[in-house]
Amino acid sequence: MKKLTFIFALIGLMFLGCSKDEITSIGQQGNYLANFDFPNGELTAPAKVILTNRSKNADKFHWEFAGGKTLNKSGISDVAESEKMVPDTILYELPGTYTVKLTSWQGDKKEEVSKTIVLKKMTPKIVVPENIAVFQDAKFDVKAFVYPGKDVKYAWDFGDAGTSTLKSPTVQFKTEGAHVVKLKVSDGVDDLAVEVTVQVKGELAKTIYFTDVITKKIYKYKLTTLSPSVPVYVGIATGVSPLGLSVVGSKVYYSEAGLGLRFSSGDAALGDGYLKSFNLDGSGENLITKNLSGNGYNSDPWMHMVDKDGNIWWTSRNNGVYVINSTTSEATYPAFKFRGGGTGFGTTSFYSGIKEVNDEIWVSFTGTAGLGIQRFTKAGVFIEVMPGAIKNHGIRQFVIDPVNKYIYFAINKSATLAPGIYRSDMSGNNIVAIYNDAAVMGFTTTTAFSDQGYTGGLTDETIFVTGMDIDVDETGKGYLYFGYRNRADSNGANAPQTVGSGSKSGILRYKLDGTQPVDFLLKGYAPYGLAIDQVKR
Repeated sequence: MKKLTFIFALIGLMFLGCSKDEITSIGQQGNYLANFDFPNGELTAPAKVILTNRSKNADKFHWEFAGGKTLNKSGISDVAESEKMVPDTILYELPGTYTVKLTSWQGDKKEEVSKTIVLKKMTPKIVVPENIAVFQDAKFDVKAFVYPGKDVKYAWDFGDAGTSTLKSPTVQFKTEGAHVVKLKVSDGVDDLAVEVTVQVKGELAKTIYFTDVITKKIYKYKLTTLSPSVPVYVGIATGVSPLGLSVVGSKVYYSEAGLGLRFSSGDAALGDGYLKSFNLDGSGENLITKNLSGNGYNSDPWMHMVDKDGNIWWTSRNNGVYVINSTTSEATYPAFKFRGGGTGFGTTSFYSGIKEVNDEIWVSFTGTAGLGIQRFTKAGVFIEVMPGAIKNHGIRQFVIDPVNKYIYFAINKSATLAPGIYRSDMSGNNIVAIYNDAAVMGFTTTTAFSDQGYTGGLTDETIFVTGMDIDVDETGKGYLYFGYRNRADSNGANAPQTVGSGSKSGILRYKLDGTQPVDFLLKGYAPYGLAIDQVKR
């Protein structure tokens, strides 16, 4: 037992005695040899170099590294030699070719080995800022080699964002997309050129989505204020009657009314409408539900909206209001949820616009027995016909201005007011004409509004404006937008329409404070459905 205790104590003393000693020799394994390695890969100046001692059976070392300096925890010193088994980090500040020499000893034996290391000049590297966007400051920088005592000159070329001779310039790009940034660095010895391609994001803005009956496609148009915008096809094809469009969250919803837009027979009288959803970029097409041909054209989806609970509600020509969850896929076409109410309501009433207002469902009517706007609970219980003056007019589409407390609506049925765009207060009273130019919004000339659904003097079925939305900020400023199809670009009582070039049609806008006349946001398209993505992207 005493013998074992002595052995353990001896081992402990050996470890304690060596714990603070520096390793100064290579263990006795094989033949005596002096050797070392540099780091792998290409090195650029300034460079910090750590050597690896590959010597064998040596007990003394001397390193020489002319042109280098010693770097350790005490800082940088002008020492270019070392007696350590592995020298401290060597700092080379300038590009060039350097020699490192190792001399080692094993007793009286001595060996020397020298190796060269080539340090290239660092190629300038452009430091690109994150999230570059049009008309926003973007600060660039560069990492480049600098010779001591020499001035460095910089020549930047940012394309449409201009030029600069600063090391860290701040610029603004005027267009989105890919931009090539070029830089020439003159370091007093060489001229070095470098370039990089950067992606510039577009201006954050709301976006209008709209259908075009000429091309049978859906487009989007950013409502930018600082940079120009152009319509972009989002990859969604439509049918012949793309009456309804809405944007909620990250989805675009589209309702197609098919061939039967007015009193129809034959193939046009068969049910062929449907509801679809897409991602904002046009991907992820989903058929929510499709009308059965046996249901008839009166049940096809016309206008629609998606409520805050994620349900999609839609109107039909004269068969009632429907609802289904907007996330469903290829669901069986449902029965109607409710039909209109109030005095004088009948089967000849034409359902049209539909909105969620204060947790209620508001539906506009434009038929021989149904006019104005009716209010319903989400359970389908009739509340009332809005009692104001608005009750006397056939309303194809409407939209609510929640800030200024107005209802904007499109009258397609000539009565005491001509077809056009009007505004009332939230009670339906104090109606004001916004745009009812007969040469544009009427039906009597070949240059006026499309005659879709129009048959002589019977205007109950005239399709008129189906796309209408509002962009209003918290101060009440903004625009009302609505689709306009001139008869030259979309004509014929039923679908499919005869279409033109779109040169006389497009999206009209009205500035909410009335300080500007109604004008075209864009032309060249004949829109039915229209909706604004209210999120700036």
